[in-house]
Amino acid sequence: MKHQTTQTQNSSDDHKSENSPILFSQNNSSATTISSSDFLPAIVHELKNPLNAILGFSQILSCEVAKLQNSENCIDYSKEISIAASELNDLINDLLDVAAAKSGQLSVDLSKKISLPDIIRRSVRLNYDYAAKRNIVIKTEISPELNLVQLDAKRMKQILSNLISNAIKYSPNNREVKISAHKIFDETKNQKYLEIKVTDQGFGMSESQIKTAFIKYKTINNPNRGKVDSFGLGLPITKQLVEAQKGKINITSQPQKGSEVSLRFPI
Repeated sequence: MKHQTTQTQNSSDDHKSENSPILFSQNNSSATTISSSDFLPAIVHELKNPLNAILGFSQILSCEVAKLQNSENCIDYSKEISIAASELNDLINDLLDVAAAKSGQLSVDLSKKISLPDIIRRSVRLNYDYAAKRNIVIKTEISPELNLVQLDAKRMKQILSNLISNAIKYSPNNREVKISAHKIFDETKNQKYLEIKVTDQGFGMSESQIKTAFIKYKTINNPNRGKVDSFGLGLPITKQLVEAQKGKINITSQPQKGSEVSLRFPI
């Protein structure tokens, strides 16, 4: 059966009212509804999962270090702590950004030029342990002519870390994730752009799933776990942060083949 590439651009956010339900798709035929009044308890529960991992592995690590043996296990435990801490930090940041966006205070700082290669390297480093655990290789391809660009360093690291993390999360083991960055010229608009792409060899998405991915509080199944494992905040927030820097985000994907997220910023 021949696969066809599907894509959508700049899908609109789902504007929720104070009391509107939050939907979490569990499979192709059903969904779980969580009302906004239950959202905080659900979030607290979600925060506890990585926090419990941090506490548990840190206690084990302390015991192993005290014995001054099983050093290989200590390294594994420290990686688990790092991954759990990163997941917790990402979730907290997403929650803060949701609150900021709702109050119209989601800000970016475009007053300084930043080193894009450094931002990409730092974003890759943040996801290194997560990728190593799944035996996923992260490759980068950065044009030598790219150096200083007028973007927000903090927000770009947040954007790229989220996209890289998603690429790893929705990929089978032993695959590859690639981050590329180049300057391109659009003759039709007579405009130069910085184009960043995050490409994976993961499970891919259908056209309807791509649209869902851009809507707050809606998620797609993760075949790695057979269940929803996030609150669907990452990609909608990423879209807002890209657009706040005058950029555009686009996804192309083929089910069972992988996905490519491309970002374009005028320069």
